[in-house]
Amino acid sequence: MAHLNRRTANYFPSHINPDKLPANVGYDPRGKGRWYYRKGSGRANRGKALRFGNSKTTLAEIWTHIEQIQTDSIDTFRGISLKFQDSRDWAILAPRTQKNYQKLHSSICGYELQSGGQLGDAPLDAWTPGGVRRYLEKRASISESSAAAEVRYIKRIFSWAISMDYYLSANPAKEIKLTRLSAPRTHYTQDIDYNLAIAVAPLIVGLAAHLAYLTGRRRTDLLNLRRTQLADDGIEFEESKTGKLTVVAWSNELRAVVELLKSEAGNSMYLFPRRGSPNEPMTDSAFDTAWQRVRAAVKKAGGTPCQFKDIRAKHASDLETEEDASASLRHSGRSVTRRHYRRRPTKVVSLR
Repeated sequence: MAHLNRRTANYFPSHINPDKLPANVGYDPRGKGRWYYRKGSGRANRGKALRFGNSKTTLAEIWTHIEQIQTDSIDTFRGISLKFQDSRDWAILAPRTQKNYQKLHSSICGYELQSGGQLGDAPLDAWTPGGVRRYLEKRASISESSAAAEVRYIKRIFSWAISMDYYLSANPAKEIKLTRLSAPRTHYTQDIDYNLAIAVAPLIVGLAAHLAYLTGRRRTDLLNLRRTQLADDGIEFEESKTGKLTVVAWSNELRAVVELLKSEAGNSMYLFPRRGSPNEPMTDSAFDTAWQRVRAAVKKAGGTPCQFKDIRAKHASDLETEEDASASLRHSGRSVTRRHYRRRPTKVVSLR
């Protein structure tokens, strides 16, 4: 849009007195005419133009529109993040994604500033690319993966707010490059360490680990496994992260594991029921605690402990081909499988 002087009367419809317009309202006379509003003034602060009305819009309608915009405005990151969590875009997200976003929201909003306040309550006008970059670097000194996830959430929230006209400036996280903060995890769980973990684990925890190895499913999808998912042709999994439906075909070993789980679960609808509450699945935190004990026992026995998610990588690594692994994990492309899950060392032959 060409720069227009909104106070030059020649530009405006004859029924509008420009001196009575709200602040930061301008008019573009081209075509049928269009009013626009910018939050703030000056080239650095005026941000995105919010367009409305036409040449026939009255002064009263302009004031009503601007007052509504200012009433609906949200001035903090906490505000726009909560607004996002009350939107249709939020409602269609997978439950696991919603849970992860709520954790990111709490971490970002609760970050203590040097001024003594919290980042979530800082004015939106105070957010800059440099500030987001400094936040990324400080958080990365504690956890690089968490820092990257938080900045991705910041970027998404500002993008959503801009698309809904809740925020009329540039996205301060848009230009932040989330290049590799740390190398992908490369640990491959050797058979001897995997078998040791199964041996020292309580029965239910060991069965969960072996089910993860046989199926390649995520922990959350295993802990929420119901009897109704046991079909004639295999186990039906609707992945919590992607919503994709996967059927893992039966094998003799898989059937044996499931039969043991059904026996241990009693009358519960879940194969991993919560202790004391059989109509609820085991919680992630309860399983995490149990797996930490397994890791400690493996280390005490002289083995190399693994994270539970390493078992999914072992599943992918032990399959014959990269194509098989990518298909089993339901990845849209092989690059993710290759970078994060195919961890078995490559064998090559010597030159002579």
